[in-house]
Amino acid sequence: MSPSVSTLCIQGTWYNIDDFAERHPGGSVIRSYINQDATMVFEEMHRHSKKAWKVLHSLPTVEKDVIQHDSSTQQMLEDFQKWKISLEERGFFSHSISHTLYRNLELVSLFVLGTYLLSFDSYFGHFLSALIFGLFGGRCGWLQHESGHHSLSGYPTVDKLLQKITMGCGLMVSDSMWNSMHNKHHTTTQKIDHDIDLDTMPLVLFHPKAIRQNIPFSSTWLQYQAYTFIPITSGFLVLSFWMFYLHPRKVIRDNDYLQAMFMLMGHVTRPYLLSKFVGFNHSFFYCYLHMMFSMYITGMYLFGHFSLSHTFMPIVENFENPNWVEYSLAHTVDIDTQNPLISWIMGYLNCQCVHHLFPQMPQFRQPQVSKELVEFAKKWDLPYYHISYSKAWSLMLENLHTVGRSKIH
Repeated sequence: MSPSVSTLCIQGTWYNIDDFAERHPGGSVIRSYINQDATMVFEEMHRHSKKAWKVLHSLPTVEKDVIQHDSSTQQMLEDFQKWKISLEERGFFSHSISHTLYRNLELVSLFVLGTYLLSFDSYFGHFLSALIFGLFGGRCGWLQHESGHHSLSGYPTVDKLLQKITMGCGLMVSDSMWNSMHNKHHTTTQKIDHDIDLDTMPLVLFHPKAIRQNIPFSSTWLQYQAYTFIPITSGFLVLSFWMFYLHPRKVIRDNDYLQAMFMLMGHVTRPYLLSKFVGFNHSFFYCYLHMMFSMYITGMYLFGHFSLSHTFMPIVENFENPNWVEYSLAHTVDIDTQNPLISWIMGYLNCQCVHHLFPQMPQFRQPQVSKELVEFAKKWDLPYYHISYSKAWSLMLENLHTVGRSKIH
């Protein structure tokens, strides 16, 4: 076999992915597992896709030695598989129509309330309206995230459509762009040059080793990143860059007409309807500015909470290849998993370790599973970090401060 052939191992079989890698529906993330055992990541990321298995079995195979784990690791991974099967048998991967309806009705209710408050002829009413629409955008973010993992309704086609609608109309961005970026985070969490959540220069730096030498940055800006991250970077810079450049460019390149339509509805139809149906007939321009201010609130809410579960955790060096369980437990944290209010605020992403282990498990079931994860981690002497909501904010901001103040070469 030529040393240039790119392979990955799934369930003991090595597959040649040279020709397939460029057309992989999930993007370039497949290259992150070249010459590695990708069994667990493949199974968890394609749980509901019969097509993925069909495509896999159509790929050419090669003769190559199976990767051997040490006996302790092998026993742990086998026990993890048994635990996963037990969770499946006990219904933890089953979906709930009532929960799906609730999540969608919540969005409708918030939109109606925001519209109602905008009809008041007072600045206070309009400010409250912007807060509600900001929350609406944040909740769109949580719903699209779960839909993108196909863990919401149990019907992949429905989930794909819900993600397109909430991303386009609610956030004015692209579902495929998000999926491509987010898949990299899930499959190689905190890994240098692989996890897109570390590729944040020049706006913010979560770890000194994540510096991109080909991207100029301001050391003065980084010194104060703990103070600018939420109100400026999250609320304004990142979301604006996504809405007006990065995601539209992706949609145009892919000729994704359906997503383009939903994004245009977010930018045009939504403020137009508000300008026509609220009581004082505000101008389109006023309603658009009102919407952009609410998106500022959305950006702070979403990116602030997305950063709480892993940005301050240890990184994985480019040459290191942890197994699926190690990626999830050693490089993410759980946050007040048994607190229903925190689960609602964070859209169940407070159960980050469980979510990374089982990304296609319905997220409302994860708080219960986190109780069992404690026992599994203790049994195999694995790291498991469960912290409070306030501690998560403290660690995230403290890390930004420490990294920003350190000497960046």
